[in-house]
Amino acid sequence: MSTPRPKVKTETERAYTNKFNQKHIRFTPKADEVVATFKPQATDADADAVMHATSLAVSQAVNAERGFAVFQVVPGQDVEEASDTLDMQPQIANTIPVLIDDEGLTRYILPDEFAVQFKPDVSKQRARQIIKELGSHIIIEQRTAGYYTLAVPEGVGLFETLRKFSDLDDVEFTEPSEAGFNDALSYLPDDPNFNLLWGLHNAGQVVNGVGGTADADIDCPEAWDITRGDPNVIIAVVDTGADLNHPDLVQNFLPRGAEDWDFADVGDPSPDDTDGHGTHVAGTAAGVDNVIGILGVAPRCRIMPLRINLTAGMNQNRADAINYVAAQAAAHPERRYVINCSWKMSGDHAGVHNAIINAVNNNVVVVFAAGNANANIDVIPQYPAVYPEVIAVAAIDQSDVRASFSNYGAKVDVSAPGVNIYSSYPDDTYMYLDGTSMASPHVAGLAALIWSRNRTLSNQQVRQVIETTCDNIDAKNPGFVGKLGKGRINAFRSLINTPLPPIAFEYLRKFPFPQRNSGSSSGLSFARRIRIGATAKSALLFLTQKPMSERIYYLSPVNGAVLGSIDPVNNNTIGSLEWDGTKIRVANVTTGAGWINTINPVTGAQIGATPAPAGRGEGLAYDGAFLYYSTITRIHVIDATTGAMVRSFPAPNAECRALTFGRGFLFSGNSHTGIITVFDPVTLRIRGTIVAPGGGTARVEGLAFNTTTNELFIANQSENMIYVGRVAL
Repeated sequence: MSTPRPKVKTETERAYTNKFNQKHIRFTPKADEVVATFKPQATDADADAVMHATSLAVSQAVNAERGFAVFQVVPGQDVEEASDTLDMQPQIANTIPVLIDDEGLTRYILPDEFAVQFKPDVSKQRARQIIKELGSHIIIEQRTAGYYTLAVPEGVGLFETLRKFSDLDDVEFTEPSEAGFNDALSYLPDDPNFNLLWGLHNAGQVVNGVGGTADADIDCPEAWDITRGDPNVIIAVVDTGADLNHPDLVQNFLPRGAEDWDFADVGDPSPDDTDGHGTHVAGTAAGVDNVIGILGVAPRCRIMPLRINLTAGMNQNRADAINYVAAQAAAHPERRYVINCSWKMSGDHAGVHNAIINAVNNNVVVVFAAGNANANIDVIPQYPAVYPEVIAVAAIDQSDVRASFSNYGAKVDVSAPGVNIYSSYPDDTYMYLDGTSMASPHVAGLAALIWSRNRTLSNQQVRQVIETTCDNIDAKNPGFVGKLGKGRINAFRSLINTPLPPIAFEYLRKFPFPQRNSGSSSGLSFARRIRIGATAKSALLFLTQKPMSERIYYLSPVNGAVLGSIDPVNNNTIGSLEWDGTKIRVANVTTGAGWINTINPVTGAQIGATPAPAGRGEGLAYDGAFLYYSTITRIHVIDATTGAMVRSFPAPNAECRALTFGRGFLFSGNSHTGIITVFDPVTLRIRGTIVAPGGGTARVEGLAFNTTTNELFIANQSENMIYVGRVAL
């Protein structure tokens, strides 16, 4: 955030009256969390620096773009003392304890900004005058008319400012600027023992007699809103086998057929578990999402239980099992395989190591428990966990603290829940177990979820996503900094940071322009229903420049047949057009550039105009609320109702000659390269690209999208052809 944050006054009177509902609200400080705002140009690195300097961990999240974070108070430390410690850091602008309101709800209020809604009859000029007179300034002009996020004036307190603004007749209401965390209505399964699975969702509940710390978990419910798994992603549990009839596992077992999955007994192909360890591990990784017992991290992925002898077995048999998975991965390229190994060896073993390398070379993710000897595996190696090809997993408890038994060291890659882990057990039962054995399948399940989101990723990319999206737990483990891997895995962060698969584009057909181009631009738009003559029908709106004879054609989206046309009066250099459901909007590239004009779809007469940024109107799109207007190198966002400029940003790859909107994404065309960039218009995160069919140097001069059929229409001006393809996002 680039806006300066003035230093504000610390207050003890934390109360104000909400004019909206006439409710007087009084707040008390929460004992263990502090909201801190950063000075301008903050980054995630600033939060890390503050954590290291103060020993205060981030408890909820860091929002570097908006410039704030929520920090966890060190146990035994007073919240005011923690605030003072944060205030002394050079990166911090202001702090305030997390507050509890009169209803007992936790409120994450920023200390130095607030929101105000002016009454409808207050002009923008009057609102700005009031803001200036009271010593404030605008941080964000919200999209709602008269609604602003403002800075608390220098040396003044937040609640003092709220009370002052509330007293003004011109103000509809004012309230604190407040952040929300994990507010999605996440999927919570109906398995009766889900509350015992603290590793998946920790609300601080007591599990097996031990209380936990809220959010010391891997955030599975939030991740499950994105995916709960794909049956073409297989978790091979190389362990003591599994209870093949367990009601929380049986539905997710990969069909075995005649394959021998028992690597411990000669002549017995069935991997029945007589120990319990493998059954427990399998449940954590991918137990079924049903109304019975528990469920796993990846409840819609398949389980391949491969039995080995962990009591008195041979390492060669373990190598065989791993090599078997490698062979399966090679034989089934449509699937993805993860191996979980919750076991150790007494020393280095070439057969097992070679098998692991073989599996990794066949695009398998291999996960190993780090071991339970409370030892530094950099000093006393724990094999196979120390092999660089595997993801080595340490165990943490219900408060993000290293389990007392867990191995540690620089060769540990990540940490995961491994204490009081409740899961499936033989004879249709359930049991609590501790160990890095229990931590490892959390990671294997996460790898399976990542691949479920994008099976085009390599195993190394999956590993990178896991390791780069961990939550830092150093503050909870001061004696083990750098020895618990990248931190505790976070399934939600992993999935939102998983690159999505490439956009599929299937070429369908093409048809010629109804009028050859002899100017500089063409435009397209799709109308689901537009009146042509006496009837309303679907049509492709098309225009290409031809001096003094430009027309907007209504074309059949199936074969390009002309259904009708109009002359856009007084608009002879149109570069783009868009249908908003009732009328046509056009943008000019030369004469009239800097305006978005409204055209009557029946007569062609101009019936309105909206000012737009100066420049050639090469692209125009509409999402139901906002117009996106391209001046080649920048895309501007304009409120379609008021005409107010909302924001602008650089065009992808420095050029946008055509725009359309569909399925929540903007499609931006670079005509010279033929690359169509698909991105989120809010976050600007790129979803992917499409290579336009055809040739020439003006391959994407117009774009339109039919959301019913997912068809993308592309105007190739070099060839005077319209190409049609189906997009899969």
